[in-house]
Amino acid sequence: MISRARLVTFTFTVVFCVLFSGWFWHNNTPPVSSIDADIGKDTADLTLDVADDVAEHGEAPVTPANDEPALANDISSDSAQQSVQVECDDIQQQINTHPAAEEFRQFNQSLSSELIDSYYEQLNMDELLAEAQTANVSAMRMLSRKYLWYAQFQSYSETDKSLFDERLKDRSALAQSRYWNEQAGLHGYVGAFFGFAFSYNIEIIELKQQLNESPELANELAVQIRDLEYQLAAYMQLAFDVMPQLTDTLFPLERQIKQLQAGGASGLPFEPQEYEQIYRDLYAQWQYKRAQLGLPPQFEFSLTPGVRQLMALEKQLYSCQR
Repeated sequence: MISRARLVTFTFTVVFCVLFSGWFWHNNTPPVSSIDADIGKDTADLTLDVADDVAEHGEAPVTPANDEPALANDISSDSAQQSVQVECDDIQQQINTHPAAEEFRQFNQSLSSELIDSYYEQLNMDELLAEAQTANVSAMRMLSRKYLWYAQFQSYSETDKSLFDERLKDRSALAQSRYWNEQAGLHGYVGAFFGFAFSYNIEIIELKQQLNESPELANELAVQIRDLEYQLAAYMQLAFDVMPQLTDTLFPLERQIKQLQAGGASGLPFEPQEYEQIYRDLYAQWQYKRAQLGLPPQFEFSLTPGVRQLMALEKQLYSCQR
């Protein structure tokens, strides 16, 4: 939401630019050739003829439209779309028939095993905490998930979301969710970076709702939203630096980062220097915490040539479909 003061300033700027550009072109019109002058004369005569017809008959005569340029554009557009579709289909076929397809599926599955309906979902919070304190990554992940459920639905069990609004109800539970998500990430869980993105997005959505309800707090809430957007972008960027081998798999995050940098929900400018400092601090903290565990900052994966090829093809397919 744009505050009234910002809206007035924005409107004034737009109007001023329009007036200025009109003045500029009016006073800097290049000299026309005799042919251009004749075209202008014919156009003026045609305008007078139309005016006479309107005066006499009450409506302007219908001039047959020239559909050829539009038709040519449509054909060109359809041809381009068909060409792109053929390219996408070809990439998809390469993925489907690649000899390492099953190996690639197993690799993806190994990165993040499903926890819903698992042993860990059946544990209560005390039992999960005891498991997590033994460096059990699955227990850490489930703790993070249950705290997130509680933050939104006031329940440690997965609920029917249609029965509840998804407003953020408990920020302390959200903080606990982030803590255990970070612990899982520090111990090697790839999905932790997406978990951070999800949790920060929940908070941004909540602040946007507050913004709609309390427009008088627009400036204060906009700053809070931008701060969260900095954190959101920083954790997505961290994924690239922590998992350089998976760059081809992380390409959707790159697009999201660019969208945030171009302008997020806050409506405030994304300040590069401020963001870079936030990111440097985040990476330093990550590096320190991993060192405390006796681990390097980067994750290491055993990637076969076939898996690498399929990762590159998946990236090509994603780009092709955009």
